[in-house]
Amino acid sequence: MQGLVDEVRGSFGGEITTLRRDIHREPELGFDTEKTARKVLAALDGLPLEIETGVAQNGIVATLQGAGDGPTIALRADMDALPIHEETGLPFSSGTDGKMHACGHDGHTSMLVGAAKTLSQDSFRGRLNGKVKFVFQPAEEGGGGGRVMVEEGVAEGVDQIFALHLWPGLPFGTAATKAGPIMAAADKFEMEIKGTGGHGAMPHLSADAIVVAAQIATALQTLVSREVDPVQPAVVTIGEIGAGSAFNIIPETARMGGTVRTIDDDLRRRLPERMEQLAKGVARGMRADAELDYTFSYPVTRNDPEAAALALRVAASLFGEERAVETAHPSMGGEDFAFFLEKLPGAYVWLGIGDVSGLHTPQFQFDEEILPQGAALLTAIALEALSG
Repeated sequence: MQGLVDEVRGSFGGEITTLRRDIHREPELGFDTEKTARKVLAALDGLPLEIETGVAQNGIVATLQGAGDGPTIALRADMDALPIHEETGLPFSSGTDGKMHACGHDGHTSMLVGAAKTLSQDSFRGRLNGKVKFVFQPAEEGGGGGRVMVEEGVAEGVDQIFALHLWPGLPFGTAATKAGPIMAAADKFEMEIKGTGGHGAMPHLSADAIVVAAQIATALQTLVSREVDPVQPAVVTIGEIGAGSAFNIIPETARMGGTVRTIDDDLRRRLPERMEQLAKGVARGMRADAELDYTFSYPVTRNDPEAAALALRVAASLFGEERAVETAHPSMGGEDFAFFLEKLPGAYVWLGIGDVSGLHTPQFQFDEEILPQGAALLTAIALEALSG
């Protein structure tokens, strides 16, 4: 398979790079990926695919029938962007203020189109003993588009599913994955602290919601440091906090929001109750109260061992053994590909883009040479999975 990257680059490298840039210029958020979907459909036009549109609003499922009647595998890419103002200075930077492809989804979509184009060629299609579904998903960034696609039946009749994610910090062109958990459960919470307001010069006559919120924010960190087994991964982060309307007024209420990340399912179920108990205890000790609104969002992204082994085996044959890495630890980031993996065996694979600015930053960008490599990896995974 070592010549496959060159073949993809030579045949479709220019097209998938152009597509990536077109998508990057017009980023769209959540389920509102109508323009992106139109670009994908235009890129797939003329291929021998059975195409279903309007899945999860603006998602696409394109099915390729191979030469045999074997199993069905799915390859998935996410299409949505983030509400971030771009600062890369690229000539194809976002043309929409406050929206940016800062997580590589423009690359994921383009790589999947490249795999669809490659596998649709007679020389490759004839080697597929089964079907390939190319799944273009909206709303990964917090919208739960994967959950909606599963609810709408995309996982039905599929035997295995795979996805790639461009990964900063991993050596360029290196594929990494593991059996079991590879991404954390990602939940969110909001909390309202209710005190009593008053004059800034007379704090003794009020219950200062800001001071209470500060104590709660500190106390919540002890849940991880003092109540969770030190060898068990967990994160509690306060990402938002706000209160007040003027410099000399003690506010009656304060609000905070954050995220909780876990790998262990039992710990995930237990933490909300302890967060509420701790917050209420601190607040009541300071003559106030606290109300927790907790949302279970994305479950753990858990790879099937056989699918993860297949992906690593394919990456080694494509890139060389030194560029196929079984990673030791999961990331505490979240990923709604988890909803597919709750229903199907499959694997989520990181594809390294070297030491670049991190995901979800205004400066995030990557060397586009990774695009044919990712397209080739998806192609090779499909060929291997359907080789029987």
